[in-house]
Amino acid sequence: MNTLMQINFRSEVLLLHDAMNVILPDDRTEGDFPVLWLLHGGGGNENDWLHMTRIRSYADKHQIAVVMPHAGYSRYCNMYWGADYFDFLTKELPQIVHHMFPRLSRAREDQYIAGFSLGGSGAISLGMRCPEQYGTIGVISASSIIPLEHLRPKSAGGPSAPGGPGHMSVNMVNFGVEDTGDLAGNPEHDVLLNARNIIAEGKPVPRVFHAVGTEDHAYPVGLGLKAFFESFEGNPFRYEFHTEPGGHSDAFRDKWIREFLDTVLKDRRR
Repeated sequence: MNTLMQINFRSEVLLLHDAMNVILPDDRTEGDFPVLWLLHGGGGNENDWLHMTRIRSYADKHQIAVVMPHAGYSRYCNMYWGADYFDFLTKELPQIVHHMFPRLSRAREDQYIAGFSLGGSGAISLGMRCPEQYGTIGVISASSIIPLEHLRPKSAGGPSAPGGPGHMSVNMVNFGVEDTGDLAGNPEHDVLLNARNIIAEGKPVPRVFHAVGTEDHAYPVGLGLKAFFESFEGNPFRYEFHTEPGGHSDAFRDKWIREFLDTVLKDRRR
């Protein structure tokens, strides 16, 4: 059985104390372990995946390490009003984790990044900005994908303002703008631009696994992302899209993180 470690530490990038949960495989297994960097949704924390899914069981099945960091309302970027979470997640956190756990693989093909809801948006944002770092991206029920957020139904709203009504919006805190459409063409945030640049510049191309329910407010954004990736000749991202009846739920999250791992790690063993 795997080991769960709940770790508190100080980040010199964030200039604050942060937390993460780490699942480690049975250390009698030979070789280095692949790593899943697993991101929580908006308003969540490092405990969400443990409490709302059977991620420990899935990690045990595949003998994979799982790192679940806390990232607050950051939207996984260097915040306009706040801390540099992109730098923390892509630079400092891997250094901390690999220093603490030297048997975790450093190979790009063994680095998987995935998330649910806002965490799924963070996974594809980080994955497209750092294609040399992550080999595979898992996007589950993500509607906050720049520059496609205009496709989300207005009735769905967006992440709650940190501090509640009357406080600065998540978009303003993170990006300095209310309308994320204003960020189109900005390489710090535009997922589609960064994907095109990966191909145009001959960078390593990550694999993309995408799942969203047909009753989810994220579904229209999901269709937009599907159309984008399917526009590439030859499917260089090995993009695959999965949908079924379902909403923005923990049941959907649990099923599709399992399907993600079963799919991408089966191919790894081959």
